Amino acid sequence: MQTLSDPKKIRPARFAQKDGFYTDDPVELAKQIAGFFAKAERADIDGTIAALVCPHAGYIYSGAVAAAGYKQLEGLSYDTVVVIAPSHRAFFRGASIFSGGAYRTPLGEIPLDLDLCGKLTSIDPDIALSDLGHDATGGGYEHALEVQLPFLQIVLGQFALVPIIMGDQEYQTAKLLGELIGRWATLGHTLIVASSDLAHGHSYAETKKLDETAAAAIEKFSPSHFYDRLQGGAFEACGGGPITAAMIASQAIGADTARVVCKRNSGDATGVKSGYIVGYMSAVLYGSPASESSRQSKLDARFTPRDRRHDQDRSERARPYTSLHTDQDLSDSERELLRTAARRSLDHSVKGARLECPAAPTERLREKRGAFVTLKLHGELRGCVGYVRPYKPLLDAVWEMAESAALRDDRFIPVEASEVDDLEVEITVLSPLKRITNPDEVLVGRHGLLISRGHQSGVLLPQVPVENDWDRETFLAHTCLKAGLPTDAWQDPKTVLEIFTAEVF
Repeated sequence: MQTLSDPKKIRPARFAQKDGFYTDDPVELAKQIAGFFAKAERADIDGTIAALVCPHAGYIYSGAVAAAGYKQLEGLSYDTVVVIAPSHRAFFRGASIFSGGAYRTPLGEIPLDLDLCGKLTSIDPDIALSDLGHDATGGGYEHALEVQLPFLQIVLGQFALVPIIMGDQEYQTAKLLGELIGRWATLGHTLIVASSDLAHGHSYAETKKLDETAAAAIEKFSPSHFYDRLQGGAFEACGGGPITAAMIASQAIGADTARVVCKRNSGDATGVKSGYIVGYMSAVLYGSPASESSRQSKLDARFTPRDRRHDQDRSERARPYTSLHTDQDLSDSERELLRTAARRSLDHSVKGARLECPAAPTERLREKRGAFVTLKLHGELRGCVGYVRPYKPLLDAVWEMAESAALRDDRFIPVEASEVDDLEVEITVLSPLKRITNPDEVLVGRHGLLISRGHQSGVLLPQVPVENDWDRETFLAHTCLKAGLPTDAWQDPKTVLEIFTAEVF
């Protein structure tokens, strides 16, 4: 489904009509939204807003509920808004990001954040530049994204847009999308909007009951819990995938609290509480003062070692790799080219040098491989980011992960230009993953480890147990912790264990 981006292509308003989802008269539209805002209440949101969940029905039905969510943005500004909507007409695998340069509403054009669109679609083919869902391709235009935009235009004014339509509602798609957004979004500068209505076609009483359950699941603020309850039929949400992705992305950038600010249904809007009822809700996902204090403490003491007893990933405790045994699949010249690419990437992304990733001269550097880039400053960890699975050609992966390790490891503030020349750069190139059933196959100092169960997964590189003097069981236990699982989850037959070797240089 991948296509080339055309910045000159504009997606016109398709649902702005006299009797459509919202009016096509810009003056009347602005008046209508202003009227919604005038009646909406400002909630006491004590923190920085990362995301909203808002409904997408016709404004006469859900406009007041949507305004209750967007009301919380008054006085705020964001550089970029990522809107994630479900697809009601075009069904396809993964998610599509519009391949043009702008979305248009009766209130004007909204330019796309082409840089972020490009980054989000450069990792996995399931998240692609595509017109599916955005135009008539594959089933027709999608309203769930478009109807959010006038509210954003009124309350925020100027911003860049990343318009995303999810073609499927699978957890893995939501997880991938949420993690990718979380990698490049920044709390306070990027807003995420998940578009979703709730229960459809039930009685008024049953709709209220289902929507109460949905609200409780959102406020629990656990993506896997929310998704599992949705799949189990505890409630309904046509944008369950977007909500899940928004939760994952919001948590990645520092949000720790979810609050429902308005919950009504079509019966409340029309006064007709019989027949086909649809539920609506607006919720806010934000970083509380406690979360922000924790993040600030991390910034203030970014190199302070944490208590060993509570450290789930102690890779920052530098020790010589006296017991680390690594492969050497790459030639010395290939290794040197990867080192050079990582350094050039740092100069480009941090110092602003006008450099590009060099072309890969050998087949091994063009091969898709998992790779991590670790940055250390005076022996202390300064950033470590990577792919455990082979998403990109090796040279490209190292270039991108060097930038991400410097700027997007949320354990640290971004690397500063004055630090770049003093950074130690370590590259870890991964072998393909091998699934095992016997934990005794895990060799400390030889293997890295990926542990997963259901929606949860965690990975530790081969260096980590060596640096921390762990035995096999401690290594297994800490990888479980990294996945958010109990320390003994590796003994559960439902838990998947995968090992890999690495070339570290």
